[in-house]
Amino acid sequence: MISRLESFVLLVLFGGLASITSQLMWSIFEWLVLLQLLLIFTIASAGESFVSSQGYYHYTKQERNGPFVKNVPIWIVFLWVFFIQSSFLFSLSLGFTGIQAATMSGMIACLIDFLLLEPLLSRNMELWRWTCVKKGYFAFIPARFNRFTAPPGNYIAWMLFPLIANSILVSLIVAV
Repeated sequence: MISRLESFVLLVLFGGLASITSQLMWSIFEWLVLLQLLLIFTIASAGESFVSSQGYYHYTKQERNGPFVKNVPIWIVFLWVFFIQSSFLFSLSLGFTGIQAATMSGMIACLIDFLLLEPLLSRNMELWRWTCVKKGYFAFIPARFNRFTAPPGNYIAWMLFPLIANSILVSLIVAV
């Protein structure tokens, strides 16, 4: 069971990591990163709140997850910022550019969620719990494919959110 101290550590850890990646992004993209941050904060907050309210998953109590905004722990939004930006920075460091780097960032973030975040934070630490929703958004995916910690739709979201957020940043660079 996770303690209040450990939940505080998650908030400080992901808040700090998000600050570091945002500073690195600022050094490359300057003020455009503010638009990306606004997009990530808005979509992560609203999206997490909406999807969790539909019954797909729920975050466990505050003593496990620290302070909440609505039904989402604050550290979750910082986690999204960190992984969206760090996967993009890593893609750029591998030599990918533009939309290729944005696409690669989606693949990297999805892989990290699949291999690290879901098994560690959901299954082992029980910071959130997944629930089967029979007529949900991804009901078209056959049940036999639902063999992972999270449903397949989660991994689709982890692929698309970084791809979209980073593609918009790339588009803004071209437009400016």
